[in-house]
Amino acid sequence: MATKAYGSWPSPLSTEDLTAAKSARDISIDSQTQSVYWNQVVPAEEGRGQLFKRTLASTDLNDVKPLLPLGYDCRSRVHEYGGGSFSVEKGLLVFVNDTDKAVYTLDIGKDDQEPVRLTSPNTFLRYADFCIDPSHQFVLAVQEEHFENEEPKDVVNRLVAIQLSSGNVKVVAEGADFYTSPRLDSSGHFAFVSWMHPNMPWDFTQLSYGAYHYSETDSFVVDGVKVINDGVDESIVQPQFGIDDTLYFVSDRSGFWNLYLFDQTTGSFVLLLKEALEQEFAGSAWGLNMSWYQPFKSDASKLACLNKGMLAVIDTKAKTMTNVQSDYTIFATVTTVIDCNTGHELVVANACSKTRATDLIAYDIQNQAIHQVTQPSKDRVLDPSYISEGEEIAFPTTNNLTAYCYFYAPKNADIQGPAGQLPPLRVMSHGGPTSSVDNAYSSTIQYWTTRGFAVADVNYGGSDGYGRAYRNRLQKQWGVVDVDDCCNAALYLADQGLVDKEKLAIEGGSAGGYTTLAALAFRNVFKAGICLYGISDITLLVRETHKFESKYCDRLIGEYPADKDVYEQRSPINSADNLQCPVIFFQGEDDKVVPPSQAEVMVNTMRNKGLPVAYVLYPGEGHGFRRAENITRTLELEQWFLGQIFGFEVDGVQGVPIDNFPSQQ
Repeated sequence: MATKAYGSWPSPLSTEDLTAAKSARDISIDSQTQSVYWNQVVPAEEGRGQLFKRTLASTDLNDVKPLLPLGYDCRSRVHEYGGGSFSVEKGLLVFVNDTDKAVYTLDIGKDDQEPVRLTSPNTFLRYADFCIDPSHQFVLAVQEEHFENEEPKDVVNRLVAIQLSSGNVKVVAEGADFYTSPRLDSSGHFAFVSWMHPNMPWDFTQLSYGAYHYSETDSFVVDGVKVINDGVDESIVQPQFGIDDTLYFVSDRSGFWNLYLFDQTTGSFVLLLKEALEQEFAGSAWGLNMSWYQPFKSDASKLACLNKGMLAVIDTKAKTMTNVQSDYTIFATVTTVIDCNTGHELVVANACSKTRATDLIAYDIQNQAIHQVTQPSKDRVLDPSYISEGEEIAFPTTNNLTAYCYFYAPKNADIQGPAGQLPPLRVMSHGGPTSSVDNAYSSTIQYWTTRGFAVADVNYGGSDGYGRAYRNRLQKQWGVVDVDDCCNAALYLADQGLVDKEKLAIEGGSAGGYTTLAALAFRNVFKAGICLYGISDITLLVRETHKFESKYCDRLIGEYPADKDVYEQRSPINSADNLQCPVIFFQGEDDKVVPPSQAEVMVNTMRNKGLPVAYVLYPGEGHGFRRAENITRTLELEQWFLGQIFGFEVDGVQGVPIDNFPSQQ
């Protein structure tokens, strides 16, 4: 094996390999056409959302068919994070077009049909989370109304019914701050989730249930809808009707998100298993139309669900859960359908493992085998000798508590580091902050480990996946608990002799960018920082952010302006003098979640204080980068920047100015 400095290894993964289309979102199945439909971001087409179709009977990969002509961008911006951009039912597809914000229909029974506009273009109205009624008279949706020169409190969220024959829009439910998951059964019942500020969907939500019918004037009418979990402190997500019209949902009333059904006779919630388990069957609902489980279409007593990442089947009569057999070990976005040729239940889902990138697959439950790899991953397939597998590590942290991270050692079949040296460490602080990471194969992480970096992907206190108590560690403690856990993860790995203590870097985007900057401003552990669309002044976040997160900080930090002093103390911008290492910032010019002012205030302060800093602004990008050229540029500059700081060479990259850092190579 050749020997080269850690961080500079030649890698089989290029930056272009990381700009392939992302994993499928909003997976939908039409039983009538026996086809799978999904939304996928295509970076090579300016990051637009394209809809794809493939029949379940197909054995030819070339049968994957894109549905939307150029000029259409299937993307929802409800809550800014979107999701629920389309739905399909009995040959009819309904989607929202981000280009003009209108809702469109598509007759998928006819080839090469142009989309037909259903609602008028209106840049102030956004739609998402569609549910098409079985008779094709209406489609239910979440509607979000915006205004000129608005403040977050001005934005109005509703549930609406859009008449498919005319495009007329009728309000079905309003008054709550947020709505998601409007769902219909086959016998006239209706359910949805709502919540009020300052809650987020993982804090406290309400589940409403009632009836609906169609009036003589073809109007959608809701009857006797009422909240069925009133007074219970719980987060309910993903209500879903079974084929016998049983209402299922996930609740964390036990302290962990478990599966329940609603007993209409007694008005009670019934666990699907014999007892609540101390594990999560769902996650934080950042997006709309999330799908962590799905009732069978062939058997009213069965559901497909996620059991610690694995695909499993719950028998609601026996109250048992059984994992399926598969080489895939991590599943997501679960949907179900009956194969009309065999009568077998198929589960369609994103699936991967620690060494295998995400495929969209159809799994045959009866045969316990893959029915079809519907859309193989576009990631480059790496030989296992290059793949670093994430190992979950529990490490000690502040207040005698335990936190968690996934550790990836550098690995490359052709290169090794110099004898007696240890690799640099990239600590990754995820966004949210109420979110989490797992050890599913990630080409981005392998990009770094094959170049000679160690990676620690941290699930700091406040992350989901470990129960409500773990999530609540961050209440009033954002900028403290997350920072301590990221620092303690790095120090623990250094003390174990796994990484170089003098080459610790931290990286994060959005809320993870705040944790990154806070760790650099309030602790003296890291030697370099990489901040992507991160928050430097959390008082600005409160004043500038969008409605969905406008009260998020009430729980994370405190009420503003009553707790203004806490906000100021925890804002990295006010402690820029404490920074002792270089930082590079990446920012989208059109970001509405974390506006460019967040980065620019910090950058200018660092410049004025004589601290090393670099700034990269991308026109046309929002919160998270979608365009291939910007994704590529960011990756190249991150490695180049760390090479400048840690003293190794990175060939072939045109750098950017690092102010107050004269010794650029």
